[in-house]
This record gives sequence, structure tokens and C-alpha cells, in this order.
Amino acid sequence: MNTDRPAGTRWMLRFALSDLRSRLSVLKVFLACLILGVTLVAATAILYRIIEQSLLADTRALLGGDVELEASEPLPTEVLEWISATGSISLVRELNTLVSDELGESFYNAEILVADAAYPLYGELKLTPDQSRAALLARQGDRWGAIIDPMLAERLGQTIGDQIEIGAATFRISALIQAQPDRSLNANWRGLPIMISDEALQATELIRPGSVVDYQYRVQTDRNLDAWLDEFEQAFPDTRWDITTFAERSERLAQRLDQIATSLILIAFTTLFIGGLGVANSIHAYLDEKLGTIATLQTLGLRHGPLIGIYLLQVGMLGSLAGIIGGAVGLALSAVALNLAGDAFAVSASNGAGQWIAQWVVPLLLSWLFAVLTAYVFALPALARALAASPAGLFRGKVQAARHEPHLWRMASYGLLAVYIVALLVWLPSTQLGFFFLLALGVLWGMLEGLIRGLRYAARALENGGFAGSSFARRLALANLYRPDSPLRATLLSLGTALTLVVACTLLVSTLLRALESTIPAEAPALILYDVFPDQLDSLESGLRSLDPLSRTELLPLVRGRLAAINTKPIAELLADDSRARREAMGDEYKLSYLSGNPEDLELVSGSWWASPAADGEPAFMAMEDREANELGLTVGDRVEFSVEGRTIAAEIRALYQQKGLQTRFWFEGVLQDGALDTFIGRYVGVVYQSDAAAKKSQQWLARNTANVITLRTADWLETAGDLLGKATAGLAAIAAVSLMASLLVLSSVVSVSRRRQLYEANLLHCLGARHRAIRSAMLLETGLLTVISTIFATALGSLIALPLAATLLKLPAGDLWWLGALTAGAVSSFALLGGLLPLLRALRMNPAFLLREG
Repeated sequence: MNTDRPAGTRWMLRFALSDLRSRLSVLKVFLACLILGVTLVAATAILYRIIEQSLLADTRALLGGDVELEASEPLPTEVLEWISATGSISLVRELNTLVSDELGESFYNAEILVADAAYPLYGELKLTPDQSRAALLARQGDRWGAIIDPMLAERLGQTIGDQIEIGAATFRISALIQAQPDRSLNANWRGLPIMISDEALQATELIRPGSVVDYQYRVQTDRNLDAWLDEFEQAFPDTRWDITTFAERSERLAQRLDQIATSLILIAFTTLFIGGLGVANSIHAYLDEKLGTIATLQTLGLRHGPLIGIYLLQVGMLGSLAGIIGGAVGLALSAVALNLAGDAFAVSASNGAGQWIAQWVVPLLLSWLFAVLTAYVFALPALARALAASPAGLFRGKVQAARHEPHLWRMASYGLLAVYIVALLVWLPSTQLGFFFLLALGVLWGMLEGLIRGLRYAARALENGGFAGSSFARRLALANLYRPDSPLRATLLSLGTALTLVVACTLLVSTLLRALESTIPAEAPALILYDVFPDQLDSLESGLRSLDPLSRTELLPLVRGRLAAINTKPIAELLADDSRARREAMGDEYKLSYLSGNPEDLELVSGSWWASPAADGEPAFMAMEDREANELGLTVGDRVEFSVEGRTIAAEIRALYQQKGLQTRFWFEGVLQDGALDTFIGRYVGVVYQSDAAAKKSQQWLARNTANVITLRTADWLETAGDLLGKATAGLAAIAAVSLMASLLVLSSVVSVSRRRQLYEANLLHCLGARHRAIRSAMLLETGLLTVISTIFATALGSLIALPLAATLLKLPAGDLWWLGALTAGAVSSFALLGGLLPLLRALRMNPAFLLREG
């Protein structure tokens, strides 16, 4: 070799490739760990970009206009004239009701839409068949036309030309909605849309005094929206309508999407971080075999620079290969997910090449970049120690890596890690959430490092104490935990992190499943009733009793009011400096009722309930939902005023309560003393306790005799919730499974790194007189201790994550399910650790002389 001439890049690349091919099998865990992590990162990133583009590409179409004004009654004529003078306006009336098939046997909630001729202001309403809306909705004979959602038609078992029943009228299905620009994202849950004409709505007899009808006015204007809103508020200072601009809707939706996407991407990066430990272990095993080659090349005169370049090239090539494969798999998974979603997140073909690149190519490139960065971040320390090995070891018969990486290499590792973190925070949709995640991850790994140090100290103390005694197996097991090359650290960092995620997912999903299968059915009624009018109370209760003598009905008044003042100060004046908060507070409708036995099982946060009815001439006592009170800074003792149909209700807050999450049915924002709402009551809501079989008959009877009353069978709700939960569970299980698979690969790499040492030492001990039985006992004891430690840690931390989430977000108890998390963690860790131990135990049966020669 001519050492006077520096090695060229082409030679370095050729040598790096040939050297990799010779021992690529050793690095299969390196590739597998990175591929799993990159697959999740690429899939979540691509799906986020597609969904974001689909929902936010035209937020005006999503809202239906530049501005939306929502009211419970028609806007005054002067308001409509003012709006018409500044832009175009469209009205859509909405109300919820039940729709049934031709035989009146199957009932489903639906959202009736009555749109004017100007609808839609933005976007395009696509129908099948493609005819004018007026012609499709027109009356033919004694049947009105109805345009319905395809999913609703499928549920009813009907198609175009068939009949459906809405209220007192019979409709023919004249068309199906293929695309609706302003369709609510909650439509599948709250009620699928049906479009009918204004004349057909009158024929249904669903509208009567007191009926809940939402009037949604969409405005299209070329003027600056902030200026338009300021002028509108100046013209009508006492506005009591819910006003939303497309920019505000876009901002809220984008913020929620960013939070969800960031959470998913961070879970994917957790898997990538776990895989990074496998990268570190695999590269360590690979370089251990290459120490002789490295020393030989240095002895033959290869300079340090080209030698570093060769192995840096190898790491880069492996990271690139894993990034390409993982990105391709993530791309395929994204395409499958989008195909299963159908038209829910359709992407417009007119976006152009730039949009296509942003949606598909950029996430793939970034996934590849993070694969390479992850490879370097986790491989650099092992590479530094290997390249710092002394060539003099060749003359002693064995080359050993340096115990610590040189200072410059350590600084380079820290710098690369800083670049990695900055790149991650820049890429994440929500930088703040990403920062807190990295902080939490740092705290988690700090706790793990503290635990590892404590365990090493405890193992040394136990070995020197009375626990080990004269038992050789115990002493060997404890020594293996605190020795410098112990697998304790890598095992706990990888398996502990993955198991924590598995335990948290297990507890959350189990809590939801238990709530749906046991808690809710045991406590919930068979039917929930909405919009019962006062003159229907007696006939409704007697009719239900005639169908089922054991039926029990509870009805509560429902009064909708808007907050007018806090502590005698008008809302408009109180929030004068924050126009958006002022519009939201003045536009929000509060659902008010009586306590009447506390059917929602509301839980007090502060204050106390009362026993007396409302006193004449005095503010009524009120309990307020804690979420609403916190947004406005209200507490016990504050006074509020509500405006209801031009009249005022004064109340003093005596208590704050919280809802019961999934068990909440009516979601009252305020509960007042009995009698305080008597003069305002226009409708009731209620519950019916009876068997599910009786509930089906009751629902049919109510639909025929009280068409305006909306009913919801708990069994139907549970079926829908169960279906959604099943999909969510599948998604969580898939993510947890990939994370766990990465963890198992890391463990396999830990075993591969330590197997040669353990085999050599075990056979050396055997040759010195130790029995195989004692050696196997020591290995089993060591594995058992690691299993117990991993299980306890993951159970504690996973419960610490899941239990507060279940209590605060779902309002469901989960503390008694901790054993399920412990069982899951114990089973998974036992499988993982014992699975890695069994090949080692089998290898002990080999010829000791052969193993010692292989050394």
C-alpha cells in the first residue's frame, strides 16, 4: 500500500461497501430498528400533511363562507339588509330529528338541512344524479324529494327511488350527497345530513313554537374581515349571535390538527429513539468484530482521517438504506389508510407539483434525514471508542476498544444531538408540545439512569450483605447487574420505555372498554329524549307506560340562555379589549336546568348544593360547570345574569361541578334552584328506563305519535362508540406493537452484544469447576430480577401517565385496573427477556473447548 498518497473517496467508498458486505448480517438489527421507527415517522408525517391539506386547503368552503352567524331564530330585517349591502348571504336551517325506513322499523338520527338558492357560497355540492337541487327536491305526486348521505342510505337499507319517513311526511330518495363542502366533521356522530325543501319541512310538522332550529347565515365579502366585524359590532352592539370567521375556524382546526399530529409523530419518534439503542448495540457488536481490522489498517499505515471516513460512510449508508426502506413502507401504509378513508380526506388534483411535493416528498426526505441522524447520534460513541483502540493490542493477541470516547468525539456527539433536537422541534407542527415531550423524555431517561445507578448500588450491597450468602448463583447474578459491561442499562432504557407506552395504552383502552361494556349500560337509561314540549308530557309518559308497565321516565326542563353580565358588569364591557372572546361569550348558548335528583350524577368541585327552592325577587342559587367557569374566571360567590328571549335570569354561583365524561347525556352548563326557570320553560329533555327490547317499540311509537321528539337508544350509541373505540384501539395497538417490536429488537441486540462474553465466561467458570446448573440458575435469577424491575418501573410510570388522563379527559375511574397494566408489563417483559435467554442456555450445551478457542 502506498501510504504517501492519501486514500481517495472512491477507494474509501469501495472499501466501506466490501467491508459491510462481509458482515452485514451482524447489522440486521441496526437496519430493523431504524426501519421500524422511520416507518412510523414517515406514515404519521405523510398522513398529517394530507389531512391538513384536505381540511385546510379551502377553509372558506369548510365554513361555508367568510363569516358565519349562527342564531336560534331568524336575524332581524335590518341586520340582513346591512349584510346584503356589504356582501352576499346564504341561509341554511338545521334541525335534528329521526328518519326511518319505509316500513318504520329502523330509526336513525339525521340532520335536516334546508338551504336557500344561494347555497353554497364556496365549494361545490356534488350529487348523484347530477341534476339541479330544485328539481331533485321537488314534489312528485304525494312524495317530496330528499337528498341524503350515502352512509345513511346504507344504514336504512335504501337507495335512490326508495321511500323514507321524516316526521309526518313520506319522502323519496332522489339523490345521494357525494361531496358537501361545509359538512360538519361531527356528522357521523351527531347525525348524517338530509337535504329537503322549505315546503317539505312544513309537511313534516317538525316545526312548532319552541322547536330547536339553528339558523346558519354564511356571508361572502371582499372586504377585510376584521374591519367588517368591527363595523358590524358598531352597527349592532347588542349582538347575541355566535359569529365565526373562516380564519378563526382555520386557526382552531389547524391548532387541533397540530396537537394531534405532534402527539402521533412524537410517539413515532419514541419508537425511533428506542430503535436508536438497538443501533448503538448493533454497531458496538459490529465494531467489536472489526477491531482487529481497524488496528491492522492503522499498523499498515492508513491515516486516521481516511479510517474515520470509511466507518462514517458505513453508518451513513446503513442509515440511508433504513431511511429509504422505512420511508417506502410508511408511504405504502399511508396510501392504504387514505384508501380505506375513501373520500373523507380527498386531495384535489389541481394543487400542482409544489403541493404534491410538500405532501409526499418532503415527509419522505425528512424521514430519511432523521434516519441518518439517528444512526449517527447513537453510533458515534461506539465508533469513537473503536477508532481510539490501540493497535498495540495486535501484539498481545486481542485488540480492545477504548473505555471512553475522546473529548473531541464527545463534543461532536453532543453537537450532533443538539442538531437533531433542533431539527425535530422545527419540523414538529407544535413546537411547544414537542419541547415538553423532549423535556418529559429527558426526565424519563433521567429517572431511568437514577434507577440504574440505584440498582447497581443495591446489587453490590446485596452481594456483600446477607442476601447472597454462600450461593454462587446469587453472587454471580448480582455481580452481572453492576459490572461495567452489564446489560442492565440498555435493557431498562429500551424495554422500560416501550413497556411504559404499552401499559399506558392498555390502561386507557381497558378503561374505555369497561365503561362501554359495564359501567354505562348499568347506569344509563334505554332511551334519551330531546325536545319534549310541555303539552306532550302527560301523553308521552302514559304512552310509554302502556307499552311497558315497568317503564320509568324522568324529564328535566331545558332553557337556553346567553350570558349577559358578570357581577353586574355587561359582557360587552367586561371583554371590550378582546373582540374574539367577547363574540364567543356573547354568542354561546348555555343549557340551563334544575337539579331534580341529579340524574347526570354531577360531581362537585367546590361549593355545596342547596335544598330550598328559588325565592321571589332574589338571585337564584346556581351550580356552574367548572370548564365554563374556568374560562371566564368565575368562582363561588360570583353573580351572573342570563338573557332568555329578551328577559333576564339573575343567579349567584353556589357551586362548581364537573361532568361525568362518557356518562354525560345532556351536558348542562348550569343548574339552578327549582322554580327559577318556570316562566322560561319551553321544552324538556329526559331519560326512559326500560329494557332494550321495549326501547325499540317505544322509539317507533314516539316517532309515529310525537314526531318532533328526538330519541337516542343507548344500545345504538354504544354500538357507534364501540366501533369508534375499536378503530382507535387498533391504531393504538398497532403503534404499541411497533414500539414493542423495536424494543424486542433492541433486546436481541443487547443479547447479541453480550452473548459471546457470557458464553466465554460461563464456559470458563465451568472449566474452573462451576456446574452448568449453577450457571443457568445465575442467568435465570439475573433475568428474573431484570423482568421484575422492568415490570415495576413500566407499571408505575405507565399508570402515572394513563390514570390522570382517564380521570381528567374521560372522567372515568381507572385506578383499580393497575393490575392489568402490571400483568401486561410482566408478560411482555418475561417473554422478551426469557426469549433472549433461551438461545444462550442452549449454547451452553456446546463443546466448552470449542467455545474457549473461539473466545
